[in-house]
Amino acid sequence: MGLILIVQIIEKMILNLNNIVENYGTLGLLIIMIIQSLIPIALPSDAVILAAVILEMDPFTIITISALGSTIGGIFAFLITRKGGKPIAIKFIGKNKINKLENWFEKWGYYVVVFGRAAPFLSSDAVSYAAGLTKMNIGIFIILAFIGALIRSIIIVYLGDISLNLISSIL
Repeated sequence: MGLILIVQIIEKMILNLNNIVENYGTLGLLIIMIIQSLIPIALPSDAVILAAVILEMDPFTIITISALGSTIGGIFAFLITRKGGKPIAIKFIGKNKINKLENWFEKWGYYVVVFGRAAPFLSSDAVSYAAGLTKMNIGIFIILAFIGALIRSIIIVYLGDISLNLISSIL
């Protein structure tokens, strides 16, 4: 039952993405990636990238546009928490945990941003929001976020391509 629901959701996303890409081209993919970065629960980036693969968009274009869109959305997420999210975060999780997060990011932040944004099937956008709560320089964040998003896009496009080839050989 759960697998059927996932397939139906992906099918709907593909149809919607197809309409957006048909109407707006790669700019549509870019906009979707930016939006999904701000609202990661509603539309995971991996599903958007896989939908673009299924639509047989050019792999280089998918990788480039999805990495750019994810990074731009990540910058917005970073800035949202940087400009006013800390007091809200302190209310929800406490000052002590925010201090621990800052110390942890001080020590591991560069790795967290790159690998957290690169790891498929994890919320890379949560990393962007968390990084905005710390003292991380935004310029460094942008570079590391792009590297992570680029790696993630390459992995998802590659896995999607392999999956499509496997499915077509079975059918």
